[in-house]
Amino acid sequence: MTKLCFTTTGAWDQADGFGCASLGLAGICGNEENRTVTREYGAESVTITGTYADVLAGVQAIKKPVYAAIVVFGNVGGENAFMEKLCGILTCPIVGGGAAIDGPTGRKGLIPGGGEAAILLFTDERYTYTAQTLCIHDQVLKICDVTTEDPRTVAAIDGVPAVEFLAAKRAELGLAPTDFEHLTISDLDDVNAHLSCPEGKIKSGRDVCKQMKLRYVAHEKVYDTMRAFYADPDAIVFGCAGLSGLLDKPLDTASLGLFLFGEVCAVDGKAEFGNLMLSKLKITEK
Repeated sequence: MTKLCFTTTGAWDQADGFGCASLGLAGICGNEENRTVTREYGAESVTITGTYADVLAGVQAIKKPVYAAIVVFGNVGGENAFMEKLCGILTCPIVGGGAAIDGPTGRKGLIPGGGEAAILLFTDERYTYTAQTLCIHDQVLKICDVTTEDPRTVAAIDGVPAVEFLAAKRAELGLAPTDFEHLTISDLDDVNAHLSCPEGKIKSGRDVCKQMKLRYVAHEKVYDTMRAFYADPDAIVFGCAGLSGLLDKPLDTASLGLFLFGEVCAVDGKAEFGNLMLSKLKITEK
């Protein structure tokens, strides 16, 4: 038996099962309510928690076949490097994301065991596990050359200081000066980054690459695209809290729908950590 439990950020102490904090629960409540939601499956599973090294070692030691995995992160950085190592061990569908941080307290690491990461490994062959990922930013404006100060600080885009480049593009599109959600960049596998500008520098919520796609989604497409992805009662949907902020009304969904701080995205038989993405796992009995 596997029990998943997700909560709003103020209710994590009420959690009972594997999961993490979500910035509101789609179709249930906003983050201002202290709520939990659980889902149980008959599928057998194994949970491993701790540091990145602990989790990787634990996965390596599993003797049973693993058919799918859910990873949740405690917001300590290094998620992309961890996923690269994890995908060197596992070849199954992998989904998940970063635990939401409580705004008033700044509390993070809201995962089982309180460490850097936790992983739930499904080891039950009686079930079918299907992962799906979606980038809602359907317009690719161009492929850009990116210069970085470190893996998550963007210095320049196409040779132009990143702050100036993005400001000009937002102006062209009629976006607000602080809008980092309708316009963003993705890697060449179409997994987004969520940019911000603290202290005058462009920061990313995931590692960026030397080449990235400049992407845009028109506001009128956001709700219908997200609603269609979440409208799956058999799925666990890991969506970005940054995308939820674009919604003009709550999502009407029967899925177990979450809004996290980064998403684990299934891409071409592997998985990687990204932002502003939608990812889901469907578990069905054979």
